Amino acid sequence: MSIEAITWALERADIPSPTPPGMPSAPALTVVLLGLANHASRHGADAYPSVRKLAGYARISERQVQRCLKALAALGLISRGDQERIAATIPREDRRPVLYNLSMKRGDTSSPRSSERGDKTKRHGVTGTTERGDIPVTRTVLEPRHEPAALPHASKRTGAVEPEEQQPPSLDQLATACRRAGLAARFDSLTAAKRALVEQSIDIHGVDALVRAALERHRPWDPARSAAAWIPIWQSLQPPRPKLPPRCGRCDEYGWLPDDEFGRAVRCPCRQVTSHRIATPPRETMLLAA
Repeated sequence: MSIEAITWALERADIPSPTPPGMPSAPALTVVLLGLANHASRHGADAYPSVRKLAGYARISERQVQRCLKALAALGLISRGDQERIAATIPREDRRPVLYNLSMKRGDTSSPRSSERGDKTKRHGVTGTTERGDIPVTRTVLEPRHEPAALPHASKRTGAVEPEEQQPPSLDQLATACRRAGLAARFDSLTAAKRALVEQSIDIHGVDALVRAALERHRPWDPARSAAAWIPIWQSLQPPRPKLPPRCGRCDEYGWLPDDEFGRAVRCPCRQVTSHRIATPPRETMLLAA
């Protein structure tokens, strides 16, 4: 797009109105010329939009666009350019559009800058002049005040650093694993109650399981800003199955002993594992996680 070419087409292109008989209307010629200017350089050269593109600009048929191009060429507003310039861009000769140059001359475009420079103040009957060379500079000196300067803060003066609350190591491991997986949610904004819930989830499921669960719910177009958004997801995970102790050698591979004297199946004590139950957090803690 060239602002200079569009300005020339709007203000300086000599399109008769009304047009002579047999020539397209002035509005159609203007829109087609604007379409060419939209694809031309700042000097009006190398404009080669397709006839279909110009027809879409002017909302007319492609046949009417061809008539407008012939009329613009007859008026001397456009001329055919070097067609070899688009041979490298469009290899197929049957699909190459015609390259046009707008008949812009030097001085046809005006600079967007204002022509007035220097002192713009008007005087009564006298044109103001600005002398070149050294310009006197007025310096402003601040008078000292008889007020004591503000003392620096005690922590800044002594170099003391306020202690920051340290995160548990397990929480740091989870935050590091989430960052490596591309999850940018923050963990430093969690409250004490929410940190306790996250630590409980780490103890039950492990860091890898929590990262996988967060990745499944991750939305790249709307990522979570805080890890608090994943706490309900982590709490809804099923607890892992407890590991069975080693076999005693008296039972079969399924953990059954020979039937008793009444013909009842007997479960080996080495296979009897008491499944741990997860402590249910109080209602107030659940509301904090939500």
